[in-house]
Amino acid sequence: MRDLEMLYDQVPATRCAGTGDCCWLTDEEFDNYYATMFPLYRAEYVHIVAYVEQHFSPQRRQELLSFTEERPRRCPFLGENHSCTIYPVRPLICRTYGAMNPVSIARQAIAHQGALPSAQIRAFVRREAGMVCPRVAVLEPEKVARHARMLMEGTYDYELARLSAEVELAGAERKRFFQRLTGRKEWPLRWSWGGFNTLRFSTLAWLRQYFAAYWKKAELIDQK
Repeated sequence: MRDLEMLYDQVPATRCAGTGDCCWLTDEEFDNYYATMFPLYRAEYVHIVAYVEQHFSPQRRQELLSFTEERPRRCPFLGENHSCTIYPVRPLICRTYGAMNPVSIARQAIAHQGALPSAQIRAFVRREAGMVCPRVAVLEPEKVARHARMLMEGTYDYELARLSAEVELAGAERKRFFQRLTGRKEWPLRWSWGGFNTLRFSTLAWLRQYFAAYWKKAELIDQK
């Protein structure tokens, strides 16, 4: 997806210390409903699936595409030595994590006062403050100002929603099943890796028997 890659390229490149701390949950974090792999946009999910199908061994591919935990304690893509095994196609939430620090957040909030609604600036500060990581270094500081504005204006979310609307998750029979069960006309715009996997890769027999209960317990599904 060229458009998706172009959107990702707007995020300042970073270098991570590779501790993997943001890729698994402590007991306290799990109990407080944190997530290791935040909901993905549908376009991002399909993009990652294509990468997995092309680059992983049959056994590992099977493990990842049959993974159905909606909110796992550990990201299924975390590899040896805490490395990300899908780094080239990692979703936006992973790319933006740590891309700003307290100084750049405050600087950009001040810079955009009067130019953007205060509610958007406050939401930006709140979101980014929760994603600061001292173990992440920003390699492209020249992109920070534009990146901050795109976050404040919701440009990333708008573009990801637009791209996702063009993506079919699975075949017609599965979509009819999903529509009947949920009352929704369209696939979820955002969901977790495990959630999307149930719809795309679980057998129809499994869906008919278990999906209603799975859906009822879902915590990370979009509300649209």
